[in-house]
Amino acid sequence: MAAFLLAIPVQLSDSFTEFISVHGRSLSQVIAAEFYNGTYFRPFRRALIKSVYELSGGHYYAAFRGFQALQVLVLLLLFARMLRVRSSAALAALPLGIAIVVGIHTFAGAVVEGLPVNHFLTILICCVAAMNIAQAQRTHLTDVAAVAVLVCAMLTIESGLLIWVIFIAAYAVGYRGISRSALIVLTVCVATYFLGRFVLIGGAAPGLNERSAGFGFSVLNPDDLVRRFGGNPIPFYAYNVLSAMSCVLFAEPRGGVWMFVRELLRGRPEPWQFVNVLTSVATTVLIARYAAARSANWRARGFDEPDRFVIIFLAVLPLNALFAGGYEKDVIMSPAGLFYAAAAYFVLRERLSGVKAVSLAPAIALLLAVGWSVRFVGIHDSLRARALSVREEWAYYDDWVREQPRPMPLTPEEQAIKQHLYDDAVLRAPRVPQPSLGVTERLFDFSQ
Repeated sequence: MAAFLLAIPVQLSDSFTEFISVHGRSLSQVIAAEFYNGTYFRPFRRALIKSVYELSGGHYYAAFRGFQALQVLVLLLLFARMLRVRSSAALAALPLGIAIVVGIHTFAGAVVEGLPVNHFLTILICCVAAMNIAQAQRTHLTDVAAVAVLVCAMLTIESGLLIWVIFIAAYAVGYRGISRSALIVLTVCVATYFLGRFVLIGGAAPGLNERSAGFGFSVLNPDDLVRRFGGNPIPFYAYNVLSAMSCVLFAEPRGGVWMFVRELLRGRPEPWQFVNVLTSVATTVLIARYAAARSANWRARGFDEPDRFVIIFLAVLPLNALFAGGYEKDVIMSPAGLFYAAAAYFVLRERLSGVKAVSLAPAIALLLAVGWSVRFVGIHDSLRARALSVREEWAYYDDWVREQPRPMPLTPEEQAIKQHLYDDAVLRAPRVPQPSLGVTERLFDFSQ
């Protein structure tokens, strides 16, 4: 995956404008400017971009793509560590757990897009770091680390507030890596965040007129959204929240659009849609059956390791969906997708533990493994396609400038940055091989 990532140049849209915005300003100036950015309150997001930008020494491609590849490595190592592989059944289920966390569609946006530092990928690392802290032996250091992870996450992007949910849920199911006092401090941090953002700074939630959003079988532009839901946006917000949860559980809708249902009604569904929906539905059914069978133990507060992760997933899912209330976007649900993968891993591990001579468990695991492996390989196909599209976008830089809503005059220094990025993308980067996989390519999710 790192090899496929490193084949993608720094993208023109999003990344280049970010470079221009942080160039010539100090780190403190970058952070301060983000505190009064209206709808969005993400000072650490741009601070991280500024830090990598300064450390790059002008080698932007190596720094930003190398940093993203390192982030993916750290994420998967921490994910594997929190699964506590201690038995042959756990080891057998681990590759499938990794395939789910990377193959699930909510992860695609966190790795395919650079932005130039993908903040959703940063939040995923914070999520698995929080779980590793919760599972650790309690010390003063774990308490401090918990507060640091929460503060960094919630000041990076709004969904970073889910770190608080993870710590609370982990404590409720028996993990004692942090103290009760630390939980109180974490709660105070969250309360301070809301007080500071919405009262002291005067921030606001995103409105209907900010971006297009999926609804039903199509995408509505801002004018359509205002016309349809301007008088009462609650039904639209409720639709987005329910769609976000369904997106994780059943791989449908995608971006608020019921793509599979729409194509099914038209009689032309794609093979990749069947793969995505069927594997997600089957995995969700397994998790649901496990939860139903263990509900009595949960009421008696008897939790084992699989119970804990299934409960944490059930806690994260609806609260994560609240962040998609303004518009449903798959990558917003990536934290819930992460814990969905962990819950599925533990349920499958239990199915494989102590299986009898005649059992359906290995056959079920094998069928799921085939489906999730196809989705996992599809991410690599998306990365390969992304490398081509980024290079082509840079090749037509002048066309991109003409499409911008405002003129983009560049200073000599900014022109030098642009030229360096252009050379990296068009002249220095080798063309990515594009082998034809024939009809099998239709199994891969081209919407990613």
